[in-house]
Amino acid sequence: MGYEVYGLIAALSFGLNAVLVKKALKHTTPATATVSVAAVQTLILSTLLVFDRPAFNLEAVMYFIAAGFFAAIIGRTFNYMSIEKLGVPVSTSLVGTNPLWAMILGVVFLGEAVTLSTISGSILVVAGVALISGGGKSSNLNIRDMLIPLVSAFFYAASSAVRKVGLNILPESVLGAVVGAMTGLIAYPILMRLMGRANEFKFTREAVPFLISGGITTSVAWISMFMATQQGPVGVVSAIIGANPLFGLILSVILLKDSEKITPQMIIGCVTIVAAVLIITLF
Repeated sequence: MGYEVYGLIAALSFGLNAVLVKKALKHTTPATATVSVAAVQTLILSTLLVFDRPAFNLEAVMYFIAAGFFAAIIGRTFNYMSIEKLGVPVSTSLVGTNPLWAMILGVVFLGEAVTLSTISGSILVVAGVALISGGGKSSNLNIRDMLIPLVSAFFYAASSAVRKVGLNILPESVLGAVVGAMTGLIAYPILMRLMGRANEFKFTREAVPFLISGGITTSVAWISMFMATQQGPVGVVSAIIGANPLFGLILSVILLKDSEKITPQMIIGCVTIVAAVLIITLF
């Protein structure tokens, strides 16, 4: 399969994971969901390594650790901070700019070629995410608060760029995914404790099926994401995976009985993201 297909599989899997986690959050907390999904993901991916032992390169592994730290720790922490400060609609819109950052970092640090279709597609993905999430309508925004989700978007993009460097050294997608997932699993609880939020962990039996399913879909997403990153340009791959809110919206309508009402603005956002993916993959 081409990297475009792997990117779409990753986007679909991330979208499905969001729906499963939303179901789990009726019975548990975001912190619990984050750690539980990471634990299942690490177990599944580590098992795959047992059956297909990869080559090892310390330099590449260090890049994989850095990529996991950027995404699972810094990016996720600033993402949660932005949701707390700005709310979901504004936060999602601004964090959704990460394909543009990824394109810039890919050009500057990896020497990737930039095309008109990549630029156009990345901008359309950002616009589509903004429309689906509500466009960020608020009258109480300030510049300092708006920088928080942009920092999150930057580090998510930086994670993609660093991941690409590691894969250029050692093209072992599953190993990279395991190291990244394990980094998040170990570091996230430590971070929560340092932030004085260790009491937010709450395990319940009702949430277990959804958290396990979320770990499975995340495993598929990460492997696909690494395969796509290994084969294709960072900017293009990030833009395709950036379409995951589209799949999340569609799947929430199908699988969640209490899903939000679909508005014309959301439909336009969906069409915009579909157009973006077509432009990036076909041109």
